[in-house]
Amino acid sequence: MHGASFFSSFLFSMGVTLPNLLILMLGIILRRIGMIDDRFCEQATKLVFNITLPLLLFLSIVNNHVDYASQALLLGVGICGTLIMFVLAECFAAKFIAEKTERGTFVQSVYRGNNGIIGLALCINAYGDAVFAPASIYAAGLTLIYNILGVITLSRSLSDGKVSMGAMLKNIAKNPLIIAIILGLVANALQLRLVKPLQLTGGYLAAVTLPLALICAGASINFRAIGQLSGVSLRSSIGRVLFAPVFMVLIAKGFGLKGMDMGIVLLMATTPLAAAAYAMVRAMGGNAVTVANIIGITTIGSMLASALGLILLSQIGWL
Repeated sequence: MHGASFFSSFLFSMGVTLPNLLILMLGIILRRIGMIDDRFCEQATKLVFNITLPLLLFLSIVNNHVDYASQALLLGVGICGTLIMFVLAECFAAKFIAEKTERGTFVQSVYRGNNGIIGLALCINAYGDAVFAPASIYAAGLTLIYNILGVITLSRSLSDGKVSMGAMLKNIAKNPLIIAIILGLVANALQLRLVKPLQLTGGYLAAVTLPLALICAGASINFRAIGQLSGVSLRSSIGRVLFAPVFMVLIAKGFGLKGMDMGIVLLMATTPLAAAAYAMVRAMGGNAVTVANIIGITTIGSMLASALGLILLSQIGWL
């Protein structure tokens, strides 16, 4: 994408992220009028975390046979940048986030974007069908890393004492999202395909994931907490919308990426906090309200971040 105006960049970014924002708003309205409550959100989140989201991840990998080796450098940049951001966020949280139970939420918010849905859509809007293979590889590879790191940071922040390595590995091994991704990678490598009735059934269930998770997130948003400028929600959102894109672009530049590959890194890094983070935090006993607030803030902020990032990198010749 060359010479794009800020307005055109903002429009396509808004076109991708606005539906998510509208579903969040629907969740807010349904909660206000009493159609759904916290009990509904708790049960729905269990359904998302244990069934529909694992199916979505599994099917997205199985149905797209990709050659990961062909995009080793791009994927290496994503993994390297994510791991460094994870360590930096952990260090920041340990020093500046007073409430221990909120530290895992902060850390996830910094490194974990909505790559598989919003990120992929942004990339295709910017570069067309040519970007589908590398962007899909990037999103799929990082999704596994995101979930492993998510279990690690939440296990640490939500435990009463020090978490043993064995307990952490156990949490990783039994996480439905990680299990689904690994099974998907194995099935993809073996080129296994589901019979049509199972494929359709899985597809129907997977399609429920994002709207249901976003409705629950919207219903959990606490506007008073958002208004607290020193709160975890705001710090996390700044980390997601500002720090993550700048950091990942610099890492990509250091590895020599340019053109479409640089665009993939930028657009994936400007995505809002993934709705999967809400399901994971709530399922593991964390503060889902904070996560919902961050999703709301970063969904709005990502519209500006992706548009501004595209125009700035185009102007300095990095795209």
